[in-house]
Amino acid sequence: MSLTKIVSATCIVLGAALASGVVWAVDVVEADAASAWARPMLLGAHRGGKGEWPENTVLAFSEAATQYPDILLEGDLQLSKDGVVVVIHDRTVDRTTNGSGTVQELTLAQLKALDAGYHFSSDGGKTYPYRGTGITIPTLDEILQAMPKNRALFELKDGEGLVAKVVPLLRKHGAADRILIASFKPELMAAMREQMPEIATCFDRGGALALLSALRTGDWSAYEPTARMLSLPKRYIVQFKLTAEEFRKMQEKGVLIQVHTLNTPEEMDHFRAMGVDSILTDYPALLARCLTARNNQLEPRIKR
Repeated sequence: MSLTKIVSATCIVLGAALASGVVWAVDVVEADAASAWARPMLLGAHRGGKGEWPENTVLAFSEAATQYPDILLEGDLQLSKDGVVVVIHDRTVDRTTNGSGTVQELTLAQLKALDAGYHFSSDGGKTYPYRGTGITIPTLDEILQAMPKNRALFELKDGEGLVAKVVPLLRKHGAADRILIASFKPELMAAMREQMPEIATCFDRGGALALLSALRTGDWSAYEPTARMLSLPKRYIVQFKLTAEEFRKMQEKGVLIQVHTLNTPEEMDHFRAMGVDSILTDYPALLARCLTARNNQLEPRIKR
């Protein structure tokens, strides 16, 4: 498969964090000590920890943040029919709620009428503990209110004018220094960087292509990163034989490396040993236990 195909298939995202009471080191280049991204960030909750709570809900974000105060909370942003930024992954509401239809064809009132905990089960469908408990699809405004100090990654999905709606909300909550933005869509990333140049971003398709090309075939010594983090699905790291040494070279340029989505102790241990900066998981409690058990207090490999 070509390098272009690798990158175009790759989700460029960030995951981050630190379990309460445990210190996990992260490799950074001359990082500002006050920067949210200079702190350890191995523990990240995919969609708020969708294996433990209903995904992309205030409940999930709040519970994960309470249990792991420095955790990174990852979620997905779309627009409702009436132009409100909501936090939901799929194009439709069918999989996660008791309703049906496309997110962008439903108003906020219609989305709020749905039960966002309806399908969640942690025991294979024997029980559905959150049905009828009032859990709804949240707005970005509600999520930011629920996590006034936490770091988060938000992926921009679809919706004309999405960036123009997201930026004022981030500014309203003073969240620019603790939020990282990613998207599969280069046009959304370009708009985000233009409208909010101070926000940390993940590599988009073109930026990732330039990074990987420079690393393997170009003038790496002259290369300057265009984003803060590169995140790869685990299958591409394996399939294209990315190495710990290549990760180290990227980190020396200030690029943080994140891998997703890891849900077994074996995977977690393997990629932690490769030196990644961040892991996204559906099960943050499991990842926290693995990291604590391994006493992952590594000395930084790269000068701060």
